[in-house]
Amino acid sequence: METAALCIENSINRPNKLNTTIIYEPRGRAREYSELAANLYRGCDHGCVYCYAPAAIRMDRTSFYHASVRDGILTKLEKDAQYLEQIGEKRSILLCFTTDPYHQLDMREKITRRAIQILHNHGLKIAILTKGGARSQRDFDLLRSKPGLSEYGITLVFSDDQMREKYEPFAANTEERIQTLEKAHDLGIFTYVSLEPVWEPEQTFELIERTQDFADFYKVGKLNHNLRQNQINWAQFKSNVIYKLERLNKNYYIKNDLKKF
Repeated sequence: METAALCIENSINRPNKLNTTIIYEPRGRAREYSELAANLYRGCDHGCVYCYAPAAIRMDRTSFYHASVRDGILTKLEKDAQYLEQIGEKRSILLCFTTDPYHQLDMREKITRRAIQILHNHGLKIAILTKGGARSQRDFDLLRSKPGLSEYGITLVFSDDQMREKYEPFAANTEERIQTLEKAHDLGIFTYVSLEPVWEPEQTFELIERTQDFADFYKVGKLNHNLRQNQINWAQFKSNVIYKLERLNKNYYIKNDLKKF
């Protein structure tokens, strides 16, 4: 039942085979998750303790948590979109890898809404991945209007919201994210859940239970770059999560770093 899908990592400072500035082709483990991506902001104000992005884009965490709009982002994105339309690009573009498209700064700047409009106007597919919860509902009218070009996904790590507040202090709470996912699904938008990083397997299984009725797809990774990863039996977790998803008849993708166990 495994299928290939969207990715995680950053290529901002690496050569891009495409003749583009903002939209890029991720490499390594990132490409496993999405073949194309665009990061609309520099940094992210959600303040997630485990975030890999500061290291990926060579920013200290304090600076990273003070997000800013990338210079000329919409003008450059428009040029990229025109080019990709001309070459007949059909791959989905992930928003975003190294930032959240619906962190708190976007409520003022509204860059994500304009980015969606630009990409859709050129017939390009997009996949949202966010912890922004209700903040993202603002753009459901756009996603709903282009069902063949739009996917909406949330990242879920903690079913225990006290832990969520500790490790993801300024992201939307877990229940808000889940309710927003359900609303997207009810509107006919394709929905998915990214279960990564896995901090406590028991919480991951609970999150699957809570979203099974309105998640069309699951992507499952593991915890990396943290000593806690050595406390988890990943082979057992992989076996159990596959069993659970297949028992629920859900489509899913197991990332390579977990699959190897």
